[in-house]
Amino acid sequence: MACYNSVRAFVFLTIVFYPTASEPDIEPECSKFKYDKQMLETMVRMEAKMNQWDKEKENFEENMLSIMEHRKEEMKREFLNQKQQIGQMFDDYKKIREELKAAQREKLDGNFTKIPKVAFNARTKYSRAVYVVSQTMVFPEVTLNEGGGYDKITGIFTAPLAGLYQFSVHICHATTKYVVVAIVHKDTEVAMTTGYEKDTSSCSSAMALVNMETGDRVYVKVTYPSALYADKYRWPSFSGVLLNI
Repeated sequence: MACYNSVRAFVFLTIVFYPTASEPDIEPECSKFKYDKQMLETMVRMEAKMNQWDKEKENFEENMLSIMEHRKEEMKREFLNQKQQIGQMFDDYKKIREELKAAQREKLDGNFTKIPKVAFNARTKYSRAVYVVSQTMVFPEVTLNEGGGYDKITGIFTAPLAGLYQFSVHICHATTKYVVVAIVHKDTEVAMTTGYEKDTSSCSSAMALVNMETGDRVYVKVTYPSALYADKYRWPSFSGVLLNI
């Protein structure tokens, strides 16, 4: 009986103080393991988020670099295009300027070529002691006669073309001798000059602009008893030229 009671007490103590193998382990609500687990999960989520941000940042930087590179190429093309356009503008300007110059030269050349060459120059190297009033002064040595208007025998110029002419006469006199002449157009005196010196010889000139019709005549007429003087230093002359038609 005593032995039975001892066994019974042992079993009771075993049941009370030792849990059976089938009883589950129950972790306390505030254990350190649960806190560490939550911290680890949070860190994993943060690491994933940061990796995502890094990837997005990398994509953003790549996109920005691509945009900048594309814009750089666009700006380069635009600059080259503008440079080409400006160069073309300068080329066009130079071309237009040269064309205008050529047109102006052509116009000027055309204006000059439209005027036929009509001009003469006649002179004398010999003195003549007596010229009477109204006598035509003849200059027999012809150095130029474009258009054939001057007659060295009569001393008269006949206009081959109508237009504006310029005429000039140059005369010289001996000491104490008069020489007085006029340029005459269609029997009208249009210019006159006088030469006289008491103590020496000298020269004088006259010039006239005359509108002439074809066939009009111009000559040098003596208007006062005169003596024409010439030597190796003095060559009396008569000349004329067509200025415009």
